Amino acid sequence: MSVSSVPVRRRTQADRSASTRAKVVQAAVNLLQTQGYAATTIQRIAKAAGVSLGALQHHFPTKSLIMATVLRHYALKRARLYRQAISNKETPEQRVDAMLDTMWALVTAGPEFIATVEIELARRSDPDLEEVTAPVLARIDQFMTRWLSGKRGVAPSQEFIDLRLLNAALLRGLAVETARGIPLEDLYRSFEVWRRFAREEFLRVALKTP
Repeated sequence: MSVSSVPVRRRTQADRSASTRAKVVQAAVNLLQTQGYAATTIQRIAKAAGVSLGALQHHFPTKSLIMATVLRHYALKRARLYRQAISNKETPEQRVDAMLDTMWALVTAGPEFIATVEIELARRSDPDLEEVTAPVLARIDQFMTRWLSGKRGVAPSQEFIDLRLLNAALLRGLAVETARGIPLEDLYRSFEVWRRFAREEFLRVALKTP
């Protein structure tokens, strides 16, 4: 069969919708990172995404819905990175090391982390954003805490939950410092100080007899 006779697959409406949504999410992420939450308006997102305002609002009637989608998008990326890093790690030491390596990678892997920090901070003064994103964040935190604990079918211990919350707070702080322009090599040295403590504590919790 000649190349010219190979049928070309036409883009479906579902393809076009998915493409538009992806462009909007990426534009929002980039604007959140560079301009902050207040300046990331629907109009600016539409312009940065290269779509009409009407097309954007067809998929996302409100700014808050875009932000909730950004959070879900980042959660999927985060879960994928952890899954790739931790899969086939057999010992608690290997799992903890892979988890901590991935935590640092999340700070430097792209603009999504600081974008989510911008969204979470904005929830304090935006009731609509709080209402839309609260259930999304709750599901993300519940899933990630259970999955990272490595104890399938068993609720994570309170010690593990406390450690993970402390570690998440540190990573958010590092993301803010990155946005402030602090060199990554300086932040990495600080992370290594934390890592030594965190590794010991995560292993202590992981190896504790139920």
